[in-house]
Amino acid sequence: MRFTELKSSLASAPPSFGYYLTGDDEYVRSRAVDMITAAASYPEFNVTVLDSPSSGAVLDELNALPVMSDVRCVVVRTLSEAEELAGYPDDPNPTSVLVVCGRAKGKRGDKKDVRLTAFLSSLTEVDCSPVDKTFVFRWMAAEGKKYDAAVTREAAELLWQYCRGYMTAISVETDKLCSYRSGGTVTADDVRDLVSPSAEYAVWQLAEAAAAGDTAKAYAVLRSMDSSAKAPEMLFALLYRHFRRMFYALVTPDEKTLAKELDMNPKSIFAVKREASRFGAATLKNILLRLSRADGDLKSGALSRDAAAEVLISAAAGGKTAGW
Repeated sequence: MRFTELKSSLASAPPSFGYYLTGDDEYVRSRAVDMITAAASYPEFNVTVLDSPSSGAVLDELNALPVMSDVRCVVVRTLSEAEELAGYPDDPNPTSVLVVCGRAKGKRGDKKDVRLTAFLSSLTEVDCSPVDKTFVFRWMAAEGKKYDAAVTREAAELLWQYCRGYMTAISVETDKLCSYRSGGTVTADDVRDLVSPSAEYAVWQLAEAAAAGDTAKAYAVLRSMDSSAKAPEMLFALLYRHFRRMFYALVTPDEKTLAKELDMNPKSIFAVKREASRFGAATLKNILLRLSRADGDLKSGALSRDAAAEVLISAAAGGKTAGW
């Protein structure tokens, strides 16, 4: 289930015997943990957090009885093996709830890794990926009330774009914006003035502008980027990653394989494929070759650091802009 469905699920039925939190938004994951563990009374006695325990240690905690509570929660930050937990889903302790926040990466085909995958598949999966715009708008509106501040839909949508949907960043920026506009209204202009776009969002804008031959917009985006992201080496890495992801999206038909190859949530693959289809495989391959050539020139000293940004933008445009 999506994180946005978790609250209603917990309200309509007792918690599952175990949850596996997937997705890469730390804020969303922490909120999911809070919502699940809220079922336990006296959390100082009935919520146990384990960093990277053995499966035997997890089993011992799951078999312990709650104290002055109907439920006991065991939160595992990283589970690396499930040797002692194989039979647990068949006869779980009805007073314990397991929450696994992440798994260690094992060797593909390794028996321990296979058993771990099998165990995790028996748990209720909660997708803690970046959330959609609608959720962010509702959440920002609720947060704004704490500061007696209203938030326009345009502001919420722009902040979602700037932060690429990651609530970890959105929560920090919302506090800043609502504090600034306490007693007033947070607008899209406030977001533009007070929030720096994430490097990923900025690179997406830069790549879009460069590919369209809009040099002025590409340089405007570049000027707005964080100084560390504007360093030639970082700019190359971000642009190369952006276009490589799109190229692989076009040449890899199986979405599950693609998600694993790019270390992405499968639900995000469609958007990448749609974006990549606007370029075509031949154009993307040409852009990657040009970026690699520019990076080689930079490292060899044939290209000065001052000229690197112009050349990289030209490379991202497939040679459409002037200067290369």
